[in-house]
Amino acid sequence: MNKLSRLKEKIIPKQTIDGADHGLPVANHDQSRPEIAEHLTRQSAGNTDLKISAIYVGVALLWIFTSDFLVEIIAPNHTVFAFLQTSKGGIFVIVTGLVLYVTLRGFLKRELNLTEQLRRSVGASRSGLWAWDVENDHIVATPGGDLEVGWAAADSIRDTKSWQAIVHPEDWERVTELLHDLNESGKDYWEIEQRFRTKEGGWHWFQIKGHVSSRGPDGGVRQMEGTYFSVDGLKQTQRQLERANRALMVLVATYNAVSTSRSENELFNTLVRSLAETQEYVLVWIGEAEEEQKRIVPVSAGGPSTAFLDVATIQWDDGMYGAGPSGSCIKTGEPSIIEDVREDIRAENWLPILDEFNIRSAVSIPIFVDDKAKYVLQLDSAEPAAFSADDIETYELISRNLSLAVSSMDLNFRFTQSESARVQIASRLETALYGTIKSLIKVVEKRDPYTAGHQQRVAELSVAFGTELGISEERLEGIFIGASIHDIGKIGVPTEILSKPGRLDDEEVALIRRHASIGDDIVKNIDFGWPVGKIVFEHHERWDGSGYPSGLKGEEISVEARIVAVADVVESMGTNRPYRPAIPWLQVLEEIRDGSGSRYEPRVVDAALRVLERDAGKFGFGPRAETTS
Repeated sequence: MNKLSRLKEKIIPKQTIDGADHGLPVANHDQSRPEIAEHLTRQSAGNTDLKISAIYVGVALLWIFTSDFLVEIIAPNHTVFAFLQTSKGGIFVIVTGLVLYVTLRGFLKRELNLTEQLRRSVGASRSGLWAWDVENDHIVATPGGDLEVGWAAADSIRDTKSWQAIVHPEDWERVTELLHDLNESGKDYWEIEQRFRTKEGGWHWFQIKGHVSSRGPDGGVRQMEGTYFSVDGLKQTQRQLERANRALMVLVATYNAVSTSRSENELFNTLVRSLAETQEYVLVWIGEAEEEQKRIVPVSAGGPSTAFLDVATIQWDDGMYGAGPSGSCIKTGEPSIIEDVREDIRAENWLPILDEFNIRSAVSIPIFVDDKAKYVLQLDSAEPAAFSADDIETYELISRNLSLAVSSMDLNFRFTQSESARVQIASRLETALYGTIKSLIKVVEKRDPYTAGHQQRVAELSVAFGTELGISEERLEGIFIGASIHDIGKIGVPTEILSKPGRLDDEEVALIRRHASIGDDIVKNIDFGWPVGKIVFEHHERWDGSGYPSGLKGEEISVEARIVAVADVVESMGTNRPYRPAIPWLQVLEEIRDGSGSRYEPRVVDAALRVLERDAGKFGFGPRAETTS
C-alpha cells in the first residue's frame, strides 16, 4: 500500500463510490421544467380570461339585438313597447348582476385561499414579516422564530424601545448606524444580523432583511418593511468551523515547528512566532512551571498583548492566582478552556487587566517532560468562544506531540536520539493532521451531508485524473487533501439556496459564488505543505478566464485547481441532486469535450476522458455503473 492509499484511508472511510449518492448542488440549476409549467399556467389563465370576455360580449350583443327585434314585433302600442324595453333592461341588469356576483365571489374565494396559503407558507418557513413606521416609531410583526426564542416577537416588538429590550447590547448599535446610513446614502435595501434574547436567558441569532418603502421630502426614511428569520443554526456551524480551523492551524504550526527546530528554545520560539503571525490571537505564550514558588514563568511570547504577562500574576498553586487556565492545565495535565472570561469564575481575579488587554477567551495546552506537565502553551483570543471543548481531542494531540518533541531533546537542547526519532515525530503529527482534516470534513457534513459526499468523490476523481497526467505521488497527496475540502466555503451559504429547485436570482448566485473566497479565508493561514488554498480558491476559475472569483486564465490557474475543476464538473453533473436527477452520462462527456480549450485545460480534459472511458463504472458513472461494485 503506497502513501496516497494510506492517506485516503486516514481521511475517507472505505466505501463504494455510488453515482446515485447526492453531491452538493451547483449554481447551474435545472430550471426548464418549473419555468415551462409556470409559463403554460399563465398562458392558460390568460386564454381563459379572453374567452370568457369574448363570450360575455357576444351574449350581451345577441341579447340586445334579439330583444330589440322581438320588442318591435310583439309590442302593439307605445305603452307596451316602453314597458318591454324597461323590462328587457331590468332583466339584463339582474342577469349581469348575478354573473358579476358569482364572478366576484369566486375571485374573492380564490384570493382568500391564496392569502391562507401564503400565511401557511410563511408559517412553515418559520420566518416573520414586519413593518416599521419610523416617523411615528411604530412596529408591527407577524410570528417568526417563536419556537427558537420561546416567545412571540409579534407580541413583544411594538416600537424601538421594546425591540432594543430583546436585542443583545453589542448588536443594537447597528440599528442606529443603519438608519444613519439609509438616510445619508439613499439606499433602500439592507440586511443585518442580531441576537434576540431567549425565554431561558440565552441568545439566538436572527437575520433581518428590509427595504425602504417611503421617504420624506428631505429623503429621510419614513417607513420600511421586510422579513426576519433564524440563522442561529448557521451561526453555530460557522463558529464550530472557525474553532476547528483554529485547532487545525495550531496543529499545522506545531508540525512545522517540530520539523524544522533543533532545540527546545528554537521549537518554542518558532511555534509562538508562527501562531502570533496569523493574527488570530492577541497573545500566544509558553510558560514553564516552577516548583518552588508554584509560578508559571513565560519563556516565549508573541502578539499585541504580551505586556499582559508583565503585570499578571500567574501561578499553579491552589490560591487565587492558580485557578486560571494555565494553572489548571499544569495541575490536571489536561487542556483547559475558558470560553468567555467575563462569564467564567476562574478568570475573575484577572478580569480588569484581561479587559485592558482585550482578552476574552483562552486555551492552555500542557507540554510534558518525564510524564509531568512542565510547560504550558496558551492561546488568548479577543473573541468570546474562540475555543471549544469540541476540539479537545485536537488539543490533546498537540500536547502529546509537543511533549514527544521536547522529550527528544537533551539538557543542551539537542536531539539525543537518532534521526529516526524526528521521522517518528513527523509521522505522528502527519497522522494527527489528517485526522483533523477529517474532523473538518465532518463539520461540513453535519450541516449538509451532500457536500461531504460530493467532496469525497471529487477527491477520488481528481487523483485518478492526476495519475493519468503523470503527477507525482507527493503532489497527488496535496490534490487529494485540497479536493477533499474544496467546497468548505459553502458552509457560509444558506442551505435553502444550495438546494433551491427553481431559478436563482442574482443575489443568490452571488452568495453561492462567494464560497470560494469564504473557503480561502478558512485555510489561507494554514501551511499544508501543498497548494491546498489555491485549490479551494481557484477550482471555479476557467481556462479562458470566464470563471470566478478572480477571472484567472490559462497558466495563472494552478495545475491542481485545473484538475479539480474538471473533476468537480463531472461529479456535479453525473450524480443526483436534491432538485434534479443525474445528467445523462453522454451529456456529461460532451460538456467537458466541448469545454476543452475554453473552460477547461485540454490536457486535463484528455486525461479525464481516458480515465472515464476506461473506468467510469468504477466511480459509479456511465452504463457500467449499475453492475460495478
